[in-house]
Amino acid sequence: MKKLAIFTLILIFSISVADASTFHFDDGRTGNFSDAGPKIPKLLWKTDLTGLIGASPVYWDGKVFVTNWYAGSWNPGLYCINSSNGDVVWRNENITGASTVAIANDLLFVGSISGKFYCLNATTGRIIWSKNLEDNPSWWGIASSSLIYNNRTYITTFSRGVLHALDFNGNELWNFITEESSPYTSPSASNSVIFFAGNDTLYCLNESGGVIWNFAVYEQIKNTPSIDYGKVFFATETKLYTINLDGDEVWNRTLNGTISTAALAYGNVYIGSKDGVLYCINASNGDEVWNFTANGKIDPSPALSDGIVYFATNTPNGTIYALNASDGSLIWSYSLNPPEGSNYNIMSSPFIADGKLFIGADDGYVYCFSPLIWRGSVELNPAEIIVELKDDSTTKVDGYSALAALVKASEIGEFNITIVNSTWGLYVESIADIKAEGMKGWMYAVNGEMPPIGVADYELSNGDTLDFFYGSWGVSPEEADYRVIIHVNLTNVIWTGSVELKQGNFSIRAKSNESYEVSNLTALGALNAASLAGEFNYTVVDKWFETWGMLLVDSIYGIENNGSAGWMYWVNYPDEEMPLTGANNYAVKDGDVVYWFYSESMNDTPSNSPYVIKIVVRTEKVFIESFEVSNGTKGGNATAWINLTALDGGWYVIVVSGTNNGESIAGISTVYVNENEELRIPVLVNIPQQVPAGEYKLYAGVYRLEDYPENILNWYGSQKCEVN
Repeated sequence: MKKLAIFTLILIFSISVADASTFHFDDGRTGNFSDAGPKIPKLLWKTDLTGLIGASPVYWDGKVFVTNWYAGSWNPGLYCINSSNGDVVWRNENITGASTVAIANDLLFVGSISGKFYCLNATTGRIIWSKNLEDNPSWWGIASSSLIYNNRTYITTFSRGVLHALDFNGNELWNFITEESSPYTSPSASNSVIFFAGNDTLYCLNESGGVIWNFAVYEQIKNTPSIDYGKVFFATETKLYTINLDGDEVWNRTLNGTISTAALAYGNVYIGSKDGVLYCINASNGDEVWNFTANGKIDPSPALSDGIVYFATNTPNGTIYALNASDGSLIWSYSLNPPEGSNYNIMSSPFIADGKLFIGADDGYVYCFSPLIWRGSVELNPAEIIVELKDDSTTKVDGYSALAALVKASEIGEFNITIVNSTWGLYVESIADIKAEGMKGWMYAVNGEMPPIGVADYELSNGDTLDFFYGSWGVSPEEADYRVIIHVNLTNVIWTGSVELKQGNFSIRAKSNESYEVSNLTALGALNAASLAGEFNYTVVDKWFETWGMLLVDSIYGIENNGSAGWMYWVNYPDEEMPLTGANNYAVKDGDVVYWFYSESMNDTPSNSPYVIKIVVRTEKVFIESFEVSNGTKGGNATAWINLTALDGGWYVIVVSGTNNGESIAGISTVYVNENEELRIPVLVNIPQQVPAGEYKLYAGVYRLEDYPENILNWYGSQKCEVN
């Protein structure tokens, strides 16, 4: 019955924080997951965290987050796990318990056995802040799961039945005390109102903590309220209730309720019970659609995905079930089968993401079920790639080939592949250590069709979907035991990156075997630095050097000039004109973008070239372009002129010094340089009377005034000074 109505509920559109990931999937705790779950019970990995795992794993950004708690021997903590292979990314041993995490914008919120509520950096596991909210943590601590809603986080504590509202900096904005609550119930939200259970009463509050209405049922509410169809659903020990968003009861029905939170989809309500029955109930009128009897009590909350309802049992032989959501027929089940004398109960609820199902258990393991080993996008370019074979030899394959896509996917997804060379060509023997066995092996399809040629010979097109799948011949990718799904993006850029160019020269040997000194701060210097960073080769010819002083690039990545087709460069395309001088003579500056592209005709540009290298130039903020020095006389001075460029303004110290058989001469000058200013600065080099005459090799260096003489910014050398 309705106990109190304060004012009429006004529905206001609102959204939660972008990309939030939380218990039972969303703000309304519907358990209706957007990703498809596994159609077969294939265990992809399991990771031993030790202890008991009562919290639900939560997926975010390719990782799974979950806490563990009490056991005889355990490594307590909040764990971050790689979702592809089950490897532990990080563990924060200060946080443990049964609270399911909530994550948004790289902020992770979670309760702990200690009674503290934490905010962490989800990427690193570093604690940003913590707040003690539960003074009487007892066995559970904070076992509620946080709600992230409209740039706030909400959490309930059980000893006094308090709903806490905090901002993302840990400041408590308000709290609402009911004096009694259930340890495992969590807040929900819909249409700018917050719902939560205070022992025997369901409360509806506005975002300022004011009561809109409450609904008393006179026995403890066991689970978290879930909201959809314009209604709120919750369970007690004896009944399942449905309430309109204005607080009026719609219907109730008998249910031996547990902490299992209802999942809502397809016009139905799916909920577990103490007697081991999963019920599917019509959300409109409360009529039973079907029921399924499992092997024991259902405390975990069911999860819905792509027409399947997944749930587990909190019984000594914990079992995970997948049922047809329409008729309740069994699709698959997976029992933990504990050794004699052990109990492998499951209190954790399933979480579905990226084609995988994640769940924890009392054996201390987190389980991942999925035939989908990896799914994602790869970017391919036309440059050949080197492939390592099973016999430790290597071979090259086309950069646009299906095999190149698999190699790139394995690098991104961090799974192993084994490639074998045979009389039939290259073929994939294993992926993620799953090997061909008997009549089963790895096959591939492109856009749903199986090509009649080998994986190394199939050239992909932009936008293709490539599917590697494991099974017997004739099986479709959807029916396969395991899959890797790759979305293909093609680019003509065979290498891209930033290079830092320093003042000075590098040596390059032309095909004529002549060596040349080239400034690092040139378009050719940028290519040279990129080749070192990207580990690719390039060659030059000098047939135009004597006439024009120009070195010509005639191959990159093994792709050679051919007739009128060949390599060209363009700096800051398309905003600036194409240079008309040799790349060894074209000076580049900080921020320039140098494109090397293969031109098949004089009309080609970096946009339509088949092969492009894109290089972003970074240089020192202050550097010496060049310097020259006069000769000098003992007891007098020589004069050095320094050509200095400063991207950052300020005071600088210029030092010119050098030696001749151990004796030294030096000069110093202090100068203020404006931002982006080029100056020609004189430096007087003192030549003492007692130094020997002869040739001195001098170098110029520049320091910030406040750092002198500890940190040299840039140097240039050398120049000869003849002392008479």
